[in-house]
Amino acid sequence: MRIQLRSLVVAVVATAGCKGTELLLPAPTTITISPTAVQFASVNRSRQLTAVVLDQRGAPFPGAQVTWSTGNTAIANVSAAGVVTSAGGGSTQITATEGHASASITVDVTQVPAAIAKDTGDGQTGLVGFAVNVPPAVIVRDSGGAPIPGVQVTFTVTGGGGGVTGASPLTGSNGVASVGGWTVQSGFNTLGASVTESGVTSNPLSFAATGVTGTYNIEVRPLTNIPGDTIKKYCIGDGPTPPTVNETIDDIVIFAFLDSIDGPGGTVGQAAPCTLRASYLPLIGVMRFDTADVARLESGGLLDEVILHEMGHVLGFGTIWSAAFLRLLVGPASQGGTDPHFVGPQAIAAFNRIGGTGYTAGAKVPVENCLPPTMCPDGGGGIRDSHWRESVFRNELMTEFINAKADPLSVVTIASMGDEGYQVNYAGADSFSLSFAAAALRASEAAPAIQLGDDVLKLPMHIVDGQGRVMRVVMPQ
Repeated sequence: MRIQLRSLVVAVVATAGCKGTELLLPAPTTITISPTAVQFASVNRSRQLTAVVLDQRGAPFPGAQVTWSTGNTAIANVSAAGVVTSAGGGSTQITATEGHASASITVDVTQVPAAIAKDTGDGQTGLVGFAVNVPPAVIVRDSGGAPIPGVQVTFTVTGGGGGVTGASPLTGSNGVASVGGWTVQSGFNTLGASVTESGVTSNPLSFAATGVTGTYNIEVRPLTNIPGDTIKKYCIGDGPTPPTVNETIDDIVIFAFLDSIDGPGGTVGQAAPCTLRASYLPLIGVMRFDTADVARLESGGLLDEVILHEMGHVLGFGTIWSAAFLRLLVGPASQGGTDPHFVGPQAIAAFNRIGGTGYTAGAKVPVENCLPPTMCPDGGGGIRDSHWRESVFRNELMTEFINAKADPLSVVTIASMGDEGYQVNYAGADSFSLSFAAAALRASEAAPAIQLGDDVLKLPMHIVDGQGRVMRVVMPQ
């Protein structure tokens, strides 16, 4: 027993003697980030951060490997080396981590306007008393050239009279702010655009527009009791020689008459230009309407819509788009294409504005392709490539159907006329938007739609100079 007690005392003493030499391993305990906060006045700017890691004794932690992270990548990003870069307006935290130790700093990004520039809408010609087609718009950028959202821009008429709507818009996520509308008066008009911040380059800006009166004259000449081939006599002439133009035409003459085409319920009307200027804008055209269908159309309140539709073809809609003329139609169905589309920039922009940005079924602007073939029971010769696609535009005036409810003339159709070379007025368009729900709309109509059928006449087109002399003849395809 005495021996065991002695051994225990020796062990206790030995253990006590080792306490002062116990090994203490360093561990990351605190992190200090420098600088302690960062402010950016623009996007895409960078700043180097440094992190000092200390152990539990307050000494530098050897071999520290700091991991950097951001609380919101939309505001600021940070690289593995600790370089923080501004990405968008707002406030977020940047965090440095080593083991169980971490620290954070606040990064504030407040974009300050440094420059304002014109985006769209300068140098237009507009119809007096109406808004210009493209509302003037500006883009606001910071010192790094990045667009700034949420900046108020003020538009003010500075010359010529007229007025504006939506005069104080905020810039969107793309940094662009657009006036609601700018109505012009005759002659030279100016519109100022400004922001309230000081030191902004090009602030204020000035837009210009010229106001003109409507000068395009459409003369419709009704023909009655005309013997012989009316189209030949008044439109295409005999062979390569068109009817002699012994008058000054300003701007277009359209011969209109009733004719027996194919009996009731078939083709209700047909139209086309037959003489074109060197610019390919029509000079003379013809419209004819089936005597077997006129009474039905008139009693149903649809005759005006049919006439307006056919007049559109005389003015060039679907009749001067091909490669023989303005080259505005790509992938024509008549040549085997399955996705014919109109490529005029004004029409594409208008298509997007009324909902076309969500269109993914093909190229823009979709033109009738007669698919499935049941859409065009006559084979589609006078339908395809010359109307908007029914499945997309549903009840718009220039599809192949005239609808019992309404047939709005959309801004896309008006814009397409601008692509042809006309001076057009978007404000004249009817209210219309794209919803890509043609089938549901058709099923909900109280009365069936009337298919216009083979309504584009296939005529030789004479291109003439300013004196009416034939320069060349384009035969129908």
